[in-house]
Amino acid sequence: MKLLSNIGELSELKRENVHIRNEEDLLKKINKMIMDGSSKVQIVTDFDHTLTRHSMDNGTIVLTSFGMFRECPSTPQRYKDEDNRLSAIYKPIESDPVMSTADKTKHMIDWYTAAHALLKGVKFPKHELMEIAVKMKDCFRTGVQDLMCWSEQHSVPVLVFSAGLGESVVAALQASNYMLPNVKVVSNFLDMDDNDVIVGIKGVVIHTYNKNEAAIKDTEYYTMVKERSNVILMGDNIGDAGMAEGMEHCDVVIKVGFLGNNKEGNLQKYLEKFDIVLVNEPSVDVVNAILKLVL
Repeated sequence: MKLLSNIGELSELKRENVHIRNEEDLLKKINKMIMDGSSKVQIVTDFDHTLTRHSMDNGTIVLTSFGMFRECPSTPQRYKDEDNRLSAIYKPIESDPVMSTADKTKHMIDWYTAAHALLKGVKFPKHELMEIAVKMKDCFRTGVQDLMCWSEQHSVPVLVFSAGLGESVVAALQASNYMLPNVKVVSNFLDMDDNDVIVGIKGVVIHTYNKNEAAIKDTEYYTMVKERSNVILMGDNIGDAGMAEGMEHCDVVIKVGFLGNNKEGNLQKYLEKFDIVLVNEPSVDVVNAILKLVL
């Protein structure tokens, strides 16, 4: 077991686009994880623009899980038009650097309520969604495959915790062979009738600012991680930083934030919530570098 004497020993943390809130604190967290080993680690990650990239090298914005549903050919045009209209209103609010979290939360609830209401009465395009999911293979961040392989080899649980559309998340993971036995998804899953017509969302709606352990306490994932006190958390939204809140058994949480929009306005706010902030980063190299030390 080799502990780090300083953060600079990890070359991935010395890149220009890597911002660290407190180097001494991060060093302590990493060394605690190294000492405890892989048997104490769990990974909690957002899906949209976290496991997937914000944008491709050519500037194309990567589809979100709801965007995947919108791209299905049989999805009604009225749904697509209204969904685009709602996104144009609420997406800027989600990344607004000035608005308070309390005010953002109200808007996010309005957005998700409206978006889910739109789904009612639409027939679920299962096969079309899988075809879109196959096209998502190249949209995952570089290194996600290594992360998933490492976690499976070392029996490290991975929670994909998404405020998006669960069916799309699962389809994208399956298409890339990432839906492994140690990977669990907690998200907004559709409630459908016998004819696959959507009647609503199952359970309590998960949105960007209510992600915490309360949403997973009664799930299979919770039983997998009761003895795992160290968390590596990944997200692209400030609300994602709270995904491990309520895990009273956790000793260490290393929070990694992916900042892809409005760097100047949001960097400082992200640094208040995340231990590491990666700006316009197409890979999960930093996370993989830490995990490789935890053997």
